[in-house]
Amino acid sequence: MQQTREPPRFVDARASIRRSFGEVVFPDKVTPMEAANLHRHLRNPGAYSGPWRDSPEPMQHLVDPTNNLAMGSAYSIVAVMGPSQMGKSEIGNNWQLHCVLYDPADIGFWSPTKELTARYVTSQIDKLLDECPDLSARQLTTVSADNIFLKQFKGCDWHFLWPTGANFRAIPFSRGRQDDYDDFPDDIGEQGDAVSLFEGRTTSFQGYGWKLYVNSSPKKGTKRGIEPLVAGGTSKRWWVDCLHCHDPFEMSWERLTFERSGTALDAANTVEMTCPSCGGSHMQADKLRLMATGRYIGKGETAVSWSSGSNSGKTGELEANTTDSYWWDGVFGLAPWASLARQYRTAELRFEEHQDEGPLKSFFQTKVGRNYVSRTSGDAPVTVDMLAERARAAGYSLGQVPDGVVAITMTVDLGIDRFSCMAVGHGVGNRAWIIDRFDILTLGDGITKVEPFRRREHWSVLYEKVLKRTYPLQRDPSLRMRVLSTGIDTGGSDDATDNAYAWWHDMVTGSRKEGRAALPASVITLLKGGNRPAGRLLPAPTVDAKRQVKGAPECELFVPNVNRMKDIADYRLRRPLPGPAFVGLPIDISAKHLDELRAEEKVEGVWEKPEGVRNESWDLFIYSLVVMLRLVGLDQNLSRVPQWARPPRPSAPATAAPPGDDDKPPPDRPTITVSRPSAPAKPKPRRAVRVVRSS
Repeated sequence: MQQTREPPRFVDARASIRRSFGEVVFPDKVTPMEAANLHRHLRNPGAYSGPWRDSPEPMQHLVDPTNNLAMGSAYSIVAVMGPSQMGKSEIGNNWQLHCVLYDPADIGFWSPTKELTARYVTSQIDKLLDECPDLSARQLTTVSADNIFLKQFKGCDWHFLWPTGANFRAIPFSRGRQDDYDDFPDDIGEQGDAVSLFEGRTTSFQGYGWKLYVNSSPKKGTKRGIEPLVAGGTSKRWWVDCLHCHDPFEMSWERLTFERSGTALDAANTVEMTCPSCGGSHMQADKLRLMATGRYIGKGETAVSWSSGSNSGKTGELEANTTDSYWWDGVFGLAPWASLARQYRTAELRFEEHQDEGPLKSFFQTKVGRNYVSRTSGDAPVTVDMLAERARAAGYSLGQVPDGVVAITMTVDLGIDRFSCMAVGHGVGNRAWIIDRFDILTLGDGITKVEPFRRREHWSVLYEKVLKRTYPLQRDPSLRMRVLSTGIDTGGSDDATDNAYAWWHDMVTGSRKEGRAALPASVITLLKGGNRPAGRLLPAPTVDAKRQVKGAPECELFVPNVNRMKDIADYRLRRPLPGPAFVGLPIDISAKHLDELRAEEKVEGVWEKPEGVRNESWDLFIYSLVVMLRLVGLDQNLSRVPQWARPPRPSAPATAAPPGDDDKPPPDRPTITVSRPSAPAKPKPRRAVRVVRSS
């Protein structure tokens, strides 16, 4: 059978020529924001989905920084400092879209870590390609053109990197983007900060122009990171006109007014934006109209009302600068004002009740968009002399339990030649009293010196001298109070950690040989200071499988955020008068232990110990707060403290002797006959009756 072959089919010559000419035709000249309006189609399940240009959310604040990334603008750097979820990343996405469709050039994208970079590509960049057909049509079809760290298009590539010296040296770029800049190291590969490193790699493009977009929520304070970069630029802020008097004012957190003394719900229900000129109030429903009057005011410019006939809503001339910078405030972002007021009041109540500034710091950095200023930043620090004066006015001595104490914790710090110990009493409303402070230098024989790091057997001294310790009540020394839990610092060396785990297992399993009963696991808390100042106050405990003992209870290690705990403790020490969160000191506490309480100082938001200074008492007090946080959480009433750990009550007075034969009962008292049913019966309510049994 003869087979016939069809002649090869040729492509449509006209279509091929038309397509080829289309590739070399200069694209239309549009701004990056116009490119987003033309080509982006949002797909956000649960929120707005549709064309970018039709978004119901106010987007006016995105226009200027986005358009100033075009190569025709006079700025080399565009920097934005603002809260989370306000559109900082969308500026970069729209710019990258514009660079592919209208002004091709390679772009380098940096995120704080490799993992975060990969996550951003899969969650945002891939989504951008899916929702923008015109963009994906420009992408090359080769296998290597589409992966996590490289996207290749006709005329340009997107490189996705993370801040290392090698990544900045590898490829020169004329355009770059750095997201979450305050999470970058200050000194990358001992060569400098990320902005300087990028600019140093643009030498070959200086004659043609280069662009860098930097954005971040603030974290590093006023002297490092994004804030000094923004402050050194054009420093633009968003101004609007009052809808009542038409006077301009900056749309900022300070303009929000709400009930600040009630609950978080009260704050949310009373929030409004107030004009500083006429006092006129603007509700959430007025936000779109307010935003429609908005414009940026930078250095050298002054806001004027649109009603004055101005075409720009401002006068003056913007100071020349190579960095175009913006201060974004959460009040003109996506978050409703009621949500901001509620979250602020919630964080403030946390501070009022527990002296924890962590939620307030997080709120201002991620919701308002500014570095947090501590409530104690303007106060003079508590000095040793002030603590000594407080101790002299105390009404109790070392070893006594003053009135108000609900539970006692012991904490132990390890030294080369000692166990440093402290007993702290805890009361309602976060009150605390230092009850005892001592060092264990020898074993029970009074001769052998302890070596906690080298000698595991020396830890046995803690059972008699710490775990079994009780303290007399000040009001009645015949009554003694037990310790709720003992915290042990396991840091210092691997040997110390191994010894701490072994001792914990020894205590919770008991010893028949020594006649020592097994202790509950909650009686001992193993601790290790965390090194993440921005972490959670007390994360979930960790379990080291290598140090577990088969058949024994699971040993947990708690790693608190000691930096935040020290902020809490410092604020409580500043309380001058007895009351909630006040720290009491015994009248006979030694001067050296007071010095240890004030040994550390806060440098750029982190507590540091000067060289050669002892700080054991400070660490012990911090860990006592951690132990209570572990056991009772944020319960100011300490309702979870078991009865055995509370102050004992005096014995009831002896009852009177029963009447003798000569004592006749009252003649009008009836005789009570108690009949017992054969089966248990449900007792019924009845009047109390005193039964007198004769001898």
